[in-house]
This record gives sequence, structure tokens and C-alpha cells, in this order.
Amino acid sequence: MKKIALLAGSLCILIYACKHDMISANVSQTPVPITNPASDSVCFTAEVLPLFQSYCGSKGCHGSGSAEEGVSLETYFNIMKGISPGNPNNSKYFSVITKGEMPPKNSPQLSSAQVAVIQKWINQGAKNTTCINACDTSKYTYTNAIQSLLATNCNGCHGSMPGSGGVYLGTLTAAKNYITANKALFLNAINHSATLPAAQRMPPAAKMSDCQVQQLTKWINANMPN
Repeated sequence: MKKIALLAGSLCILIYACKHDMISANVSQTPVPITNPASDSVCFTAEVLPLFQSYCGSKGCHGSGSAEEGVSLETYFNIMKGISPGNPNNSKYFSVITKGEMPPKNSPQLSSAQVAVIQKWINQGAKNTTCINACDTSKYTYTNAIQSLLATNCNGCHGSMPGSGGVYLGTLTAAKNYITANKALFLNAINHSATLPAAQRMPPAAKMSDCQVQQLTKWINANMPN
């Protein structure tokens, strides 16, 4: 009887895990490269992962260093534990976003456009994709590149006053004022310079792509045009 009880208990645990963890163990962690993506293709590494890392995986929430409620949302593998490919309505992590449960109400919120990107990614199969040639270093004004770049990668922590660590980047004026006063520090931070403590390298979860760093650097060196 003890063996039967143990077997039943193990089966219940297995069923519970399958019900709540939608990812299978053989999902690849390696992004699939897409060259010259179609205009409606969502690239996970550039458009979706930074949103989860910035707005959900920040320090004290669902990052690897804190993992509030045992949930870490800084990798494709972990994000997929709450995503049902092709079915946003059955995706736990998308539901808590659309219901306003996450990010917390006292934290910067995802815009409707950002939520739409996550929804489109799920509808397209929630694939672990990275896009080649999707970033253009010739575009580096605030309106055509930098505003979106900051909103995706930084504003989960620094998008509302006063901003994490007192750093607010939510508007053009605010970003220019902070960066002008802290240019060397900012450039070292986005380059993940080894001269800085890990906590000061931004974004903390992972460095932006080389192309994105170049866009920011060009923008700064050109006196941050609108």
C-alpha cells in the first residue's frame, strides 16, 4: 500500500508540473537566426526578451537574483514556463500582464504597443528567434530609434519618476539631462564595462546587441538629437 501511495503521489506531482509548466525539456535555448525578417515577424531576443527582463525581471522581482515567488523571467526557457504557443489567452504570464497584475501598479507599466508585441509573438508560435539585419546603425535619432530602444531595454526600471537608483530616462529631456551629467558612466554601463560593478552594467540581465550599443553611442556623440 505504501508503494501504491508513493506512486500515486508521484503521479500527482507529475500531472501538476505538466499542467503549470507549459515548456518541454527539449525546447532549444539557442535562438534561431532569421535574416531580413518579414515586417510582421517578432524577434524574441530583440523585442520580447528585453521586455520581460526590464519590466518583470528587475531587481527585487522576477530576476535571477531574486526570483519572487520562485519565478525568474530572464531567459527563454523560464519565460516559456508560463506561455502557451499560439494561445495568448491560455498563457499565464500574458494573462497577468493584461489583467494589470504585473508589473506591480507602483512600477513602470508596459505600453499597449509593447503588450501587443508580446501577444503577436505568442500568436506566431512563441519561438526563440533572433533577427539578423533588423537593427540599423544609420538610425540613431530619438524618434526613429532611441526612444523605442530605451522603452524596451531600460524603462522597466527607469521609465517613471524617480527611477531606480534615481535614474529617470522616461522622456527625451530627462534622458539628455542624466546622460549629459553622467556620459562616461552611461557609456561604460551600456558596454558592460569590466571597470564597473555588475550591478551598474545596464541592462543588468544581459548586454544589448552591439548594434543597439552603437545606436546609443552615435546618438550621444551627436548631442542626442530628437
